[in-house]
Amino acid sequence: MITRKHIIGWLHSIVMSMKQEVKLIFRDEAVIIFFVVLAIVYPPLYSLIYNPEVVRDEAVVVVDDDRSPLSREFTRALDASPDVWIKEYAGNMDQARDLMARKECYGIVYFPAGFESTVEHGGQGHVSLYCDMGVMMRYKAMLTAITNVQMEISSRLQSEKAKGIISLDGGLVQSKQVPLGNTAMGIASAVLPFILVYVLQQGMLMGIAMLHAGSMGRRRRNKGVDRLDEVQATPGAMLIGKAMVHLVYYLFPAIFALHIIPIIFKFPMNGSFIQITLLMFPFLLACSFLGQVIKVFVNNREGVFLIMAFTSLIFVFLTGVSWPHYQMAPYWDVISRMIPGYWASTAYVQMQVGGATLSQVGHMYVALWVLVGIFFVMAYLVEVLVLRPRYRAMQLESELDPEALQKRILFQQGDDDMLNPEILEEEED
Repeated sequence: MITRKHIIGWLHSIVMSMKQEVKLIFRDEAVIIFFVVLAIVYPPLYSLIYNPEVVRDEAVVVVDDDRSPLSREFTRALDASPDVWIKEYAGNMDQARDLMARKECYGIVYFPAGFESTVEHGGQGHVSLYCDMGVMMRYKAMLTAITNVQMEISSRLQSEKAKGIISLDGGLVQSKQVPLGNTAMGIASAVLPFILVYVLQQGMLMGIAMLHAGSMGRRRRNKGVDRLDEVQATPGAMLIGKAMVHLVYYLFPAIFALHIIPIIFKFPMNGSFIQITLLMFPFLLACSFLGQVIKVFVNNREGVFLIMAFTSLIFVFLTGVSWPHYQMAPYWDVISRMIPGYWASTAYVQMQVGGATLSQVGHMYVALWVLVGIFFVMAYLVEVLVLRPRYRAMQLESELDPEALQKRILFQQGDDDMLNPEILEEEED
């Protein structure tokens, strides 16, 4: 039977675990970097890389083998667009390619011979765009400009052919771009909201893994015992205490990354501050428990960078920001839904860019709380079935051979001969 004394004792264990985790974080500079510096430095750094969000007046040369009024009209309209600047006319494609190779232009617009006559006879005229794909923003700007001009001229020509049959005011089809949410139609506003959430996730995971790596190092040096991380607490109380500390530590970096950075760099801000902050609570808790699961794979500090560097790119691709989820293999889609950043970033973008409320992304909010429960259970099992038996085994091994753990470190570093008695004697002499 659970009594009041048991509850008070359990709460006291949580508080003691929290105090111990705070001490460990402040004692380790690497953990402070991941928990604070990384989350504060990376968001503005990424935002500066994507700034400005759009490019204007991209240099383009025209190769006009048609030399007709229609091709000249098309070129003038293209030059009048804000995205493209017609630098000059080239005599042929070889000359245009030479200009692009010297980086004097980044695109070529080609009108084949017979372009106007084909259109006048009801055929489909072809305008070719060749562009430097080194920077996607340039391609986007040139493609958008040439598409808009093509649609405008096509609509005008169709309306002229339809005169006398129907009455028209303006073009046959009028098109107008009305961007919603991302009004600047910028790359940063489309990509950075996803990236900012994943910066928070990776920073927390790396910090937790680094804490465990430090603990494992102390245990190897102290016969399987970590005196800095000894708290008499049940596994559940210890996990919850650590998670509370991680939540508090990351709350300010989360507010900075998801609220202050959009203000500084003028990203879309259509969401509610309070509702987005509420969304962050289950996200940060899920990241904390996930970190306490994957730390079982980390035995030294070098392993932290190997694991996280390998997973960071995978996590970003699984957001769907660069490749849509409906085109992914089913198993990748399932894996992505087990990552807290997937639900948090998707919900954040819909709230901050699309203006959705927390209730409208309620299923994502619930999914984050489900992940909190799943990762808590997994972290509990890892602590009880893997980590604590591993610590006891290290202590038993040290009782049999006090230098066993140290020998293992030297062996892993390739210096296992350093414990050879003959070598030690030579060094003493």
